[in-house]
Parts: sequence; structure tokens; C-alpha cells
Amino acid sequence: GAIEVVRIDDSGLHIEVIDGAEPVGICGSGLVDAVAELVQLGLLDGSGRFVPDNVAKEVAPQVADRLVMRGEERVFVLSGDTPIDPGSLDRIVYLSQRDVRELQFAKAAISTGWAILLEEFGIQEKDVQQVLLAGSFGSYLSPKNAIRIGLVPDISVPRVVSAGNVAGEGAKMALLSGSERNGAHTLLEVIKYVELSDREDFNDRFVEELAFPVS
Repeated sequence: GAIEVVRIDDSGLHIEVIDGAEPVGICGSGLVDAVAELVQLGLLDGSGRFVPDNVAKEVAPQVADRLVMRGEERVFVLSGDTPIDPGSLDRIVYLSQRDVRELQFAKAAISTGWAILLEEFGIQEKDVQQVLLAGSFGSYLSPKNAIRIGLVPDISVPRVVSAGNVAGEGAKMALLSGSERNGAHTLLEVIKYVELSDREDFNDRFVEELAFPVS
């Protein structure tokens, strides 16, 4: 019942739900999709705030009526048909300003981390050959939308690859193969550990990374 894919085109909003069930929530990949689409359309500005109604009707008339008030908060409705009945908001799925902020915090932490690592290594985003997205979240995350919101370096989409459960696979390799286990120990001698929390500039850079890239 979790929304896992969100797309918006000229005909309106399109969602995909796990198991094809009725939507009852949204998972990580769906959240990234939703925010990326809204940023791309101009319904979310670079600071992560929903734009005023008059701007929404101008930049995205096909979904502008999904921006509604829930009490004192503006939300974007992800399930159900339009026009939206304000009394139904407790029974349908919507994206709130708080949801957007939570994603911004996570995105800023991750992007600040890889930006500092690139700096430590003396390279730029364009020099990155490949980004591996690990875990179940990485398996379902849209590389295009991860790039669009600044979650990963701005490189060509084919170079952002879902790698699956690499922690589990690595554990099995280490248990079953002496050579792999020795190789892991060898890596410890060449890997440089960078402690982000000790950096005086981390907080300032984190705040800078909260914004979404806008064209």
C-alpha cells in the first residue's frame, strides 16, 4: 500500500503502489520521486517551500489543484481524484511541508558527505566514474531523480547503479572466501577515514546543501 513511484506529465499525476493496493502511505523512493517532480515543475522552490497558488496554476495547471490547505499547512495530494474534498485529507495520502523538510535534511547530510570526500580526494563531480546505490532503498530509487534533487553527484544517469544488498553479499564473501577476507583486510591499509563531525565547516556546508538544485 505504499506509493513507490510518482510521475507527473501533461496529463496529470501518476502513481505506482506496492502490490497494486490502495495507497495508504509513501516509501522512500516515492518520496524522492514526488519531491523531484515537484521541483522540476516549479511547485517546490529551491528552498523546499510550496509556491503560491497563482504560481502553481501558471507553472503546472494540470496538478495545481492538488495543492490544498490542511489546517494551517499547505500539502500536495498524491492519492484520490480531484477536486480534493478538504474533509477527506485524513483518509488520503499527501506530501506535507514537513515531509519535504525531512527529505532535505537527509539529502543535505548525504550530499555534504560526498562533497567533502570529493574535496579530500582532490576531484570534482564530473570525475566520478560510478555511484553505487546500496540497500533496498537504493534498489528502488530512481537515479534520475536522485541526481535531480542533489542526493548524488551530478553525473550521467547510466553511471548511477543500484547495487542491491552489498552489506549482506560482502558478509557472505568474507565468510566463504579466505582470499576475499584477506582482500578486505588489505583495503583497511589504504582507505582513509574522514570524520565529518570533527570538521568546523560541516554545519555551514550542511545548511548550504539543504536547497534543491533548480534550473
